[in-house]
Amino acid sequence: MSKLAGRAMAALIGFAFAGSALAQSYPAKPIRVIVPFAAAGGVDLGTRAITEKMSEILKQPMIIDNRGGGATVIATDLAARAPADGYTVFIAPTTMVINPAIRSKLPYNWETDFVPVSMMMTLPFVVCASRDFPANNMKELAQLAKAKPDSISFGSGGAGTVAHFAGELFAQRSGVSMIHAAYKGEGPALGDAMGGQISVMFSTLVSASGHLKQGRMKALAVTSRKRSSLLPDIPTAAEQGYADYDVFSWGALVVPKGTPPNIVEKLNAAANEAMKSKSVQDRLIALGAEPGGGSAAELAKFMKSEAAKWADVVRRAKIVIE
Repeated sequence: MSKLAGRAMAALIGFAFAGSALAQSYPAKPIRVIVPFAAAGGVDLGTRAITEKMSEILKQPMIIDNRGGGATVIATDLAARAPADGYTVFIAPTTMVINPAIRSKLPYNWETDFVPVSMMMTLPFVVCASRDFPANNMKELAQLAKAKPDSISFGSGGAGTVAHFAGELFAQRSGVSMIHAAYKGEGPALGDAMGGQISVMFSTLVSASGHLKQGRMKALAVTSRKRSSLLPDIPTAAEQGYADYDVFSWGALVVPKGTPPNIVEKLNAAANEAMKSKSVQDRLIALGAEPGGGSAAELAKFMKSEAAKWADVVRRAKIVIE
């Protein structure tokens, strides 16, 4: 072996040893958690509940870095460019796998720039309307839409959001046409749904639960296949005959590509252990969220299936957002 080859081999061995040592001693300092939403929202508060417990398990602080705006593109790009050392992690939103279908240019590729770690939480929606709205369930909503084409409107907290696509998917699954009313936030949309200015609203559970419990609005269905622990008496759309309708937003823990596998495993184990805590589960349920969990491989498979599902919805509805 030449001296040059020997040096190269020594460098490779040294690099591998350093990477192994890094993984074994991880974590040795605080971990930055990039959240692609403003503070105090459902994903932010759910992340704080889980990472506080993870901090106890890992024996290092996990510091939340809220980077809202830009349809989550800004935060996702920031996370993709972070060092792959386990000290910057990202709470990937559903929009990360939706954005490629609705935006022609993105500064990252979620499939190649990130490594899945663990599902953190799922957040179903509730379809709600004014107390005087003639439909009381999803079958009746579809019947109204069929009887009077283009007369039914549905609101969401903004174009390109998961709630927007939840409405589009229901229209496609039920074979009806509905008009999307995009609002700048859930508050104004809920107000108009309550007042009858729009037919129904696809809302997060935490935003609508107060109105529903106090009788100011009525619920037609929960969008996930499983009933919500926050509103257990509200049936799902699947229970009402739409068996293939299962919609929720989610937040998943991912890390930059190149992060050592041992670190991925350690983060996955800590996240899964944290989500078994009753205190964490109670905090998530109060937010209208359900704890996630599972393996990195399961998350990778799920994310690919979500990307395919929403790309099909976008194609069928001919949605373009720039």
